[in-house]
Amino acid sequence: MHLLFFSFHRLRWLLVVLVSLGSVIPGMGLIDAHGHHLVNRHKMTCNAAFPCPRAMRPRVDFWIDVYSRWSSKDAVLHDANKPDRVYDVVRGQACRSRKGSKLVTRQKAVIAGELRSLATKVSQRKKVWGTQAQHFLSMFPRRDPAEIRRAASNIRCQGGNRDRFRKALKRYGTYRPMVRRVLRQSGLQSDIQYLPFVESLYNPAAYSHLGAAGLWQIMPSTARSLGLRLNATVDERLDPEAATWAAARYLNDSRTRLGKVAKKKRSGIRTGELSPFVITSYNYGVNGMERAIRKLGPNFVRVLERYRSRKFRVAVKNFYASFLAARYVAQNAKRYFGNVSANAPLQYRTLKLKKSQSVQRLSAVFGISSKQLKRLNPALTRHVWKGWRPVPKNYRLRLPLRQGGWGSQVKRLQAMTTEHGSKGVINYRVARGDTICAIASAFDVRCSELLSINRIGKKGFIRVGQTILVPGRGGSSRRATVPANPGSYMVRSGDTGCAVAKRFAVACNDLLSTNGLAMNSVLQVGQALIIPGVLTNQGVKTSYTVRHGDSVCAVAARLGISCEVFLAANEMNMRTLIFPGQALRIPRRIPGSVARSTSIQKFDANQKESTAAAPVPVVRKAEIPTAGTTVEYVVRKGDSVCEIALRLETDCKQLLASNQLDKRAVIRPGQVLSVPGVPSDLAESLILESDKEVTGTSLGVPSGQRQLLPEVEPLDQEIDLTIQTASRNGAVIYRINVEAEETLGHYSDWLKSGGTTSIRRLNDFSKGRQLRLGEVLLLPVENDGQRSAFDRERHDYHRVLVEEFKEHYDIIEVLNYVTKKGDSVWRLARTQGIPTWLIMRYNPLLRSAAPVVSQVLKMPSIQRRGS
Repeated sequence: MHLLFFSFHRLRWLLVVLVSLGSVIPGMGLIDAHGHHLVNRHKMTCNAAFPCPRAMRPRVDFWIDVYSRWSSKDAVLHDANKPDRVYDVVRGQACRSRKGSKLVTRQKAVIAGELRSLATKVSQRKKVWGTQAQHFLSMFPRRDPAEIRRAASNIRCQGGNRDRFRKALKRYGTYRPMVRRVLRQSGLQSDIQYLPFVESLYNPAAYSHLGAAGLWQIMPSTARSLGLRLNATVDERLDPEAATWAAARYLNDSRTRLGKVAKKKRSGIRTGELSPFVITSYNYGVNGMERAIRKLGPNFVRVLERYRSRKFRVAVKNFYASFLAARYVAQNAKRYFGNVSANAPLQYRTLKLKKSQSVQRLSAVFGISSKQLKRLNPALTRHVWKGWRPVPKNYRLRLPLRQGGWGSQVKRLQAMTTEHGSKGVINYRVARGDTICAIASAFDVRCSELLSINRIGKKGFIRVGQTILVPGRGGSSRRATVPANPGSYMVRSGDTGCAVAKRFAVACNDLLSTNGLAMNSVLQVGQALIIPGVLTNQGVKTSYTVRHGDSVCAVAARLGISCEVFLAANEMNMRTLIFPGQALRIPRRIPGSVARSTSIQKFDANQKESTAAAPVPVVRKAEIPTAGTTVEYVVRKGDSVCEIALRLETDCKQLLASNQLDKRAVIRPGQVLSVPGVPSDLAESLILESDKEVTGTSLGVPSGQRQLLPEVEPLDQEIDLTIQTASRNGAVIYRINVEAEETLGHYSDWLKSGGTTSIRRLNDFSKGRQLRLGEVLLLPVENDGQRSAFDRERHDYHRVLVEEFKEHYDIIEVLNYVTKKGDSVWRLARTQGIPTWLIMRYNPLLRSAAPVVSQVLKMPSIQRRGS
């Protein structure tokens, strides 16, 4: 008995020692391995406006710990479907950091292996030994092997937010009065003031990896429908007050729509019962919540447990729980964080500008630094602060409050004459993150023109601090003939290949060959067709439609044009991708290019085909050129008589006769030929080009050098966003391909058409019809001015998306991704954690065709700047 008592006493002492050691020695103790990461149980009380059902309490407890217990340097490994099932917390390693992600991945693999081993033991009814295994088993009260095995494939990493939430509480003081006022005036519950803690941690400059921005994290495509401007000068998502009003409109509309659907399922539903659906709709969308209610009724817990949809995933399921948690932590901030000194509320005076003004002028007139103006006016974009664009007319400028007001300064500003953009050369100093093509885009000039002026090589390398000469807006137009991208069309009942081709004004044979169809092929309803691109009407009469297997240089060789010339004519470089259905310009006349045809082969059968770039020929006036007159041509190496004739659009026989040559005659470099019958416009262009070759240009471009676009990354490459035009039955039709983050509302705004009805009618769209990425859309354009304005505003919109992304993220590498069954562009954006438009930039094929299984895509890996 004494021996037994002694042994038990020693065992108990040993356990105490082990537990004590475990609390200080990592990886050794029971407490460190199994106790510190268990979710706390919080005594939270809820109200009728925002209920917290008992079944949701563990989920809410988890998020309270995320906001109040774990820091941003903690990686919490938990079950994605049952978040309070926490397996481990990896201290000092963030989920998304490059170093931390590797460690987290390894730890997830270890836990998954232990869970699978546990599932096997439970299914075989074997004894479970070991503290870790027993601890994991305690998380599965039903001891179901299938459930444990599923959990092994469902481990998720969630970063803590304690340190960030503390900072958010300080910012909360800045915006709380404004947010509460807007909610009150909008008739919404005051507790919604805690939603920005979930969305942005009350950071008005927050920008997510998917492209949502501002205090309320509004996506670009949603901004327009909520009445927010997003263009080259203003992004109102970043204006806290404008964004709060927009969020209030969304939530009011959501409550109205969801209430109608819920009452059809259960007439006596209370207002509070709708709140979880309304809050969740802010993340998932009203349409999604409507579908869930129609299917399962207005019971939120039932929807959480039973509703299935590819978009109803972890973030959506946890959104309402995280809102309740954020509310609880903010209301009990002193308990978790002690005394936090909140920032003073933001106060300002608003002035509506009667005309556009530069930041420099506003700063001088009001005696305020641009830094202070920027703090009060976060909606103004980088284009404004860098001086590229003025603050637009009717913008509501915020000024700091001051005793005596700003009356005299306002009068002085209004008396000033309108500022005009420079029409001369602008000196621009390169800043961090700039690229040559991005600068060109911001100043509305062509990238190739900027390269030429500044004598920058085709790699496009520029340095921070370097001065770039930028031609003013009075210079050459940006618009040029560039490769026109194909779009897509979903076959409807009664469609035929040629009927579809006619609808979009493309050649029937081009449409059939692009899609691998024959004239007698039967189309299936719902089948996706690639609609070949059409070149914008810039006087170009000849184009080539890319087919499967084509490459730029192969097409150029087939057409008898040097690859370099073909690239230059289409504003491309050797890295530019082409894809089926794309329309490429065939140069009508490119000085020094070799354009072959059967007639040349007939006269010059021994001439070997070459795709090498030919130099610019020297052409001199024989007399003042008139239509069908004569010019003198200086022969270059590689020339042949009939090639010269074809290039100068005259008759080979006439050229031979004029120079007393027969078809077998040999011509020598430097020999001068008299070329009759050259069209006057072509003669002038050749003479001008020859002058550049002989004398060099005023811009200092070396003689004979051809500037192609630089080999820049896809993020900075220009994409064709202009309206494509084509002729159908003698009338011009206008068409575009739908890009990411665009809506019918955007098109209506850019056309200033007063609504989407005319666009829907032209395209036979029913009410509620959603746009598909890459689909071809006809536009009701009435004049060239309307078309130009549309092109400009569309270009600015997409440029802002790129610039804002670049301000917050860097692309650190590009990886190959092999698509799987069920992959879509939207799903890939969510799983890869990048914006939809970014995937499209790196994979232009997706602009006209959905991804297919086993397709290899380029996936950029991003990292937040400064992380």
